[in-house]
Amino acid sequence: MDFSDQVSRLARAHQLGAALSADMGAWGGSTPYGVRASIAEDRLSWELRLQVSQSPPLAEWGFRFGEAVNHLRAALDNLIVAIARQTGVTDEKHLKGLMFPICGTLKEWKSRQKALACLPDWCRDALEQVQPFQRSEHGGTLDEDLLLVLRELDNSTKHHLQVKPDLAPQAIRHAPTVEFETEAGAAASVPPDTEVITGPFEDGAVLLRYRTKGRIKSIKGQYNYTAQVQAVCPDGRSHGVTDLLAALWEYTRIVMRHVMGAAEQAEGRSGA
Repeated sequence: MDFSDQVSRLARAHQLGAALSADMGAWGGSTPYGVRASIAEDRLSWELRLQVSQSPPLAEWGFRFGEAVNHLRAALDNLIVAIARQTGVTDEKHLKGLMFPICGTLKEWKSRQKALACLPDWCRDALEQVQPFQRSEHGGTLDEDLLLVLRELDNSTKHHLQVKPDLAPQAIRHAPTVEFETEAGAAASVPPDTEVITGPFEDGAVLLRYRTKGRIKSIKGQYNYTAQVQAVCPDGRSHGVTDLLAALWEYTRIVMRHVMGAAEQAEGRSGA
């Protein structure tokens, strides 16, 4: 069977993801943001604030993220239509409504059988083997299944709202040196009362707040924050955009190879 069109669409999704990753890297490499420390008027606390000199083009990145997701979903749908056509299905009504099933429950899978009836048995068997509802039988959980993530992201019509920049607190590096007005104030401020704040990625946003019991004379030090552009899935969980696209692409490729492998085996049996 010829699956060149489906493979091309998969390759296009990969290209979009690579280009998006490169553009995000270029934005980050241009040093578009930094930090500054400031002492409160009462000198009993100091804050680390974000300085943004160049906002990320989120609308454009969101559109391209959505386009890559659409290509992955379309590659799966087109694969099933191609199999149907190449195994003799000519009824356009059946072909028009045919899509790759992604089912989180056995009940949902059974409800799709009528729509899949035009496909050969070997194809329906291969499709059943990769369904998310099978994951629990192999020691996994549904929320780990990337096909479900792909389905939910593809169903969303506002991909540009699903992408946002967010600070990665685990990447904070800071080495502050605080000088107090008195030694007693310094002693009373140990250990430090520190608050990490994950607010919006915008100029002036507070990142860290240190409260003290002694008055601060001066503050200096080195600070480094790493920002990560994240995709927010419909279930509310956030993932790095490039990591998520790479994982979705790889899993889609595995699923397609499984179904295409079944097609090759069926073709071999028929030609024997």
